[in-house]
Amino acid sequence: MKYEDTLTAPSKGPWVVIGLMSGTSLDGLDVAVCEFVADQDSLNWSGQITRFECFEYPSDLSLRLRESMQMTSEKLFQLDRDWARFSAKCVNTLNTKADLLSSHGHTVFHNPNDGYTVQIGSGADLAALTSLPVVCDLRRLDVAYGGQGAPLVPKADSVLFSQYSACLNLGGFANISHLNSKNTRAWDIGVCNNLLNMIASEKGLAYDDCGEIASSGKVIPALLTDLMSLQYHHLPPPKSLGMEWVNAEILPVLNTYKHMSLEDRMCTSVEYIALIIINSCESPGEILVTGGGVLNTYLMSRLYALSRSHPFKFVTPDLNMIHGKEAYAFAFLGLLRFFNKSNTLQSVTGAFISSSSGAVWMPNR
Repeated sequence: MKYEDTLTAPSKGPWVVIGLMSGTSLDGLDVAVCEFVADQDSLNWSGQITRFECFEYPSDLSLRLRESMQMTSEKLFQLDRDWARFSAKCVNTLNTKADLLSSHGHTVFHNPNDGYTVQIGSGADLAALTSLPVVCDLRRLDVAYGGQGAPLVPKADSVLFSQYSACLNLGGFANISHLNSKNTRAWDIGVCNNLLNMIASEKGLAYDDCGEIASSGKVIPALLTDLMSLQYHHLPPPKSLGMEWVNAEILPVLNTYKHMSLEDRMCTSVEYIALIIINSCESPGEILVTGGGVLNTYLMSRLYALSRSHPFKFVTPDLNMIHGKEAYAFAFLGLLRFFNKSNTLQSVTGAFISSSSGAVWMPNR
């Protein structure tokens, strides 16, 4: 593709799109090489991940991303540039011929109720350094139209995963898309890996491997009650979360119980995450579960145990889809934007209208 394409029919594919995703849990940069095919009327799409890689951030870049909310504006613009340069280098190592690069970027601020959301990752640098058309900044137009700018993945879920009753993602935050009704309904459930990783960091660990720490502790009833009582969990959708909420709401609660054992706080946190997820699973049928949290065997065991009396079943895909589903989804959303097709769902984000959201950057060569 040499220009933003509003003329070519999507059915002229297949289209190879590289999707980039950087989550708030800072596990690394997810890069998914995806292939999409549309039918003649462009009403039905199918796709697959043909290659997936997760690139670990260099320690300096990881530290800067972690501290990004406290940076000066100049430092943040430098990080915007450097994240894109690192990402372009990762894409180029794949040596893959593609039609488009679609980048979620890395979220620094997310405050849609005040009308802003910020995902860094310079589209200009990505286009210049990869020689690929780039779609990025996929959330801000929806926020400008009065929406939450999140979750956006449900649009991809409704098209590419319609065989499931719902799609559940266990990333830095847990979010869910319900696909059974006429209008897809979706929202951020609450914090997930971000919380567990923060507690694990007290032991100098990046995460609780397989949930071993949590499985060795016991639930603190008062802490569980305080977490379950947080106002966010009683708000109706549309709703979404950022690290601002974790810092303002979750951390003060945890600090109250700092004197309790780390193992018990971790066990309680897993129970809290599992319960708010179960409370959000209103669709009977098979629920696809993806994201890094799937590898937390203790968390998954609690989800399986708590779901036994419910009319739904959690299922997991292959490892590429477990890790790469969000990058895959944003690859698809970027492709829709490139064809000037709607890639947001008004019913999910609460915007005035559905839109074709994202900025397009074209290379000159």
